[in-house]
Amino acid sequence: MICAFSINLHKMKKILLSILFLSTIGSVISQNWVPLYSGSSILIDAEALKINKANLQLQNGLKIKTSDWNGYLKNLVLRFPSATGDSILDGLTRFYYEYDKVEKMIRFDADRNASDYLNKSSISFSGYIKDAKIYPFVKFNCTGADWVYANRIKLVCDDETFEYDSLKFYTYGTSDFVSEYVLIPFNESMQELIPKIIRSKETIIRFYGDPIYSDLYVTDKMKMDMKMFLKTIKAMQ
Repeated sequence: MICAFSINLHKMKKILLSILFLSTIGSVISQNWVPLYSGSSILIDAEALKINKANLQLQNGLKIKTSDWNGYLKNLVLRFPSATGDSILDGLTRFYYEYDKVEKMIRFDADRNASDYLNKSSISFSGYIKDAKIYPFVKFNCTGADWVYANRIKLVCDDETFEYDSLKFYTYGTSDFVSEYVLIPFNESMQELIPKIIRSKETIIRFYGDPIYSDLYVTDKMKMDMKMFLKTIKAMQ
């Protein structure tokens, strides 16, 4: 009786493994990677689009809403050579973006759904794209349960220290968290700072109130997002 049960259990395991293998093969076969647009090296899954027309599934795991692509992104990238258009999307698709119909511009900010940014302090690019020109800012964002009343920041980037004083912070809050942030134009100073942060082993950003302060340890994802968005900025300048 026990032997018969063991044999049946063994057969059942083999059947389940076979089903799993076949389903995996089927999912691989069903993928059909095609260029997002003519000349593009960015690939989308044409088969997945047949099932879910709301999103364009990119090969790198990111998604573009079909409505965003057809509504304004395609018009933007087709103004440039395909290689330049790809560079624009490589960075922009890692961020939150939306089209402002009143101002006729694309606004971008940190990805609001990513765990590294959601209700947390962060450093990111923020700004807008208008008439095929980009206007980027570096956003230093301090988020927590209570106000810091920040007015200056200090960065320790490996062995280097950078300080920025007398800053104007914007504020907003909910019942769960409060945020204070400053937008610094992507000027020569920021163009030198951001690559150093990206290459650093550790960067700590301290938001000073007086005497309160709050520290941000820049994550690898923040570094990678900024690194990729530098491609977007370079492509549009």
